[in-house]
This record gives sequence, structure tokens and C-alpha cells, in this order.
Amino acid sequence: MMETSVTIETGTKIGIVDLGSNSFRLLLGEYHRGTWKNQPKQLWTTRLGQRDDRGQLTEEAIARGLEALQEIHRVMDEYGATVRIGLATSAIREAGNGKDFLERAQQVCPMEYRILSGEEEATFGFRGATVYEAPDFHYATIDVGGGSTEIAVGNDGQVYGAKSYPAGAVRMQSLSLEGPQRVWEETAPMWEPLPIEGQFGEFIAIGGTATTLAAIDLKMETYDPAQIQGHRLDRGTIEAMILQLRYMSREERLQVPGLQPGRVDIIVPGAEIITSLMDTYQIGSIVISESDGLEGWQSQYGGR
Repeated sequence: MMETSVTIETGTKIGIVDLGSNSFRLLLGEYHRGTWKNQPKQLWTTRLGQRDDRGQLTEEAIARGLEALQEIHRVMDEYGATVRIGLATSAIREAGNGKDFLERAQQVCPMEYRILSGEEEATFGFRGATVYEAPDFHYATIDVGGGSTEIAVGNDGQVYGAKSYPAGAVRMQSLSLEGPQRVWEETAPMWEPLPIEGQFGEFIAIGGTATTLAAIDLKMETYDPAQIQGHRLDRGTIEAMILQLRYMSREERLQVPGLQPGRVDIIVPGAEIITSLMDTYQIGSIVISESDGLEGWQSQYGGR
């Protein structure tokens, strides 16, 4: 696990960017008296994970990513962030030209870029999730991203199991269009047994697919992280949303409260991945955490 040697003191401002397959997300926060005072996360839809037949990031995707980073650089400058970290995930770590993209990214948005392994991505997601009943319970986090899905298990003291799977909402988009069972058929054989070592508490879902499903369930006209945090979704509720959304046109989906424009065409495959996991592990319901790997990485610097 990578550690940081950066010194954090009161007044330090940080900017952490998640360079995801579907979107880039920015967390801004200021350290004050042992805790982080964070701003609402900001998001840019880039679809960086859409690669060509050779597995390379396309020039179109690269251009969208660099354009977003130019804007992110401006936002961090205006905020006054002195510590700046970019976390590259499956889109960049799997692409043959992923490192080339980061070299170009460094020119438009200078910061410390890290390419996370799938296991590291899962671990930081677990650390960032904050829906815990008691420190003695064991939990599992599920993070359905654009290019991959991460699962981690552990308790308040440690993460002792972390795994990344090549199943994401963008990656499974075309497969989902083939039929309502195709994502389930593709993903169900992937999931491995969970090495849970103690009394189990909850399955906690993090990331954009989970928070979007919660926002839809809440019919949220304006996104409110406080309402998302701790919201519970059962298997039947998610399946009902899939059935409703699958047969809507794009224009109809754009009218659904809680469904952001950048997710209208990938929310169904993302939700289908979640229900595949729920069926495999016999999960009746999941709890949503708005806090995720961004906060998990931030926690390395102290505070919460």
C-alpha cells in the first residue's frame, strides 16, 4: 500500500482527482483541527474508458480527459489547493497508452499522479466508506465503476480482502443492450467467495452507480449528499428501476429525477452488475455511502 510523506497542518488545502472510466471527480478539502472540511464533489463526464480495438485510449477520449483536467486545474487554483493528487484507475491502468495520457495530463494539470492497482482501489474505497454500525462488525464494500468493480472486506481496523473485477458500467454497456440477462450471464461466474472473518454487518455500495440509484429512488431533483449517505436499497427496488429504465428512450431517461445526463446510457448495466452481485452473495439490501475512495485516500493524511 502506498503511503504519503506530505506534511499536513491546519489550513492545508487538498485536491484529489479520481480519473475514472466514465467521469473525473474532484474532492476539495481543508484540514482544520484534526478533521477535513470537504466541499461537495465535482464531476466531469469524460468516458475515458471507451477504448479502440487495440485497447488504446482513443484520441477523442484523451481530448475529453485533457479538457476536463484543464477545468479541474483552474478549479484547484481558485480553491488554493497546495496538495494535489490524481488517482488513475482501470481506464488508464489497462490501456496501452495510459502512461502517455498521464504525461500529457501533467502538462495541463500538474499534480502527483498515481496509477492504483485494482486491489488498492478496492482498499481505499473501503477506507472511505463511513456507514458502520459498530467497530466489531465486518463489512463488504461494492464499487461499480465505469471499467471495473471493486469488492473489499474488513472491519474498523483493517481491510483483509480486496479484489477488482473487469466488469464496469461502461465496459458492460454494449453487452447490456443485447438483452436483460446478458450482464448477469457474463458477470455471475466472476464473483469469488468473500473471505469474511467475523460477525457480518452490511454490504456498503459506493461510487456513481450506487449513488445514482439512491438519487433516483429518492426522486432527487437536486443532488444532496446528506440524503444519499446511509440510504438503503433492497434487491426488488433496484430490479424495478432496471425494468423501468431499460425500456425508456434516452429522452425519457433525461426526465427521471436523480439520473444525471452523464449516466443515462450506463445506469442500467451498472445496476445489473449490482443485482448480479446481490444474487451471488444472497444480499437482500445494500446501504449507500457517499464517501468513497477519494475520502479513503484523503484519510492517509490524517483526520476524517
